Amino acid sequence: MARLFFSGRHETGFRRARAVVIAAAALAGTAAIATPANAASASCAVVFDTGSHYVTGFTVPGHVVNTGTTAFTGWRISWTFTGDEKLFSLLTTKWTQTGQSVTAGNVSWNGTVNPGGAVTITAVGSSTNGVFGVTGLTCTPL
Repeated sequence: MARLFFSGRHETGFRRARAVVIAAAALAGTAAIATPANAASASCAVVFDTGSHYVTGFTVPGHVVNTGTTAFTGWRISWTFTGDEKLFSLLTTKWTQTGQSVTAGNVSWNGTVNPGGAVTITAVGSSTNGVFGVTGLTCTPL
């Protein structure tokens, strides 16, 4: 069974926390800059299985997996299709597709993912000859 896999690191909270620390250090007259303990430990991956392909489309199951050592409370995935794929649904997500670019994120009940945990997603769509090809697959914990 073939899988598409990519992992990303959490940066948004790190940048925000770093800015607060820098501002506090400047006010206190010190040059010390601290980073949050969990900045490097929050990461995720999105994995799609081969799925079912038929003449005019596809149904491809996948998972957003917490590959880090801390829980996160939201996630975002994105990719670019390699052909004429069009999503009908990306189950258990809020998603958008513009041209070949797809971005999706958690819904209210599936944002928190503990270390080693996963959220199931399923891509359903149309394409010429049932192709489901992606590039630039990313996952970002929020």
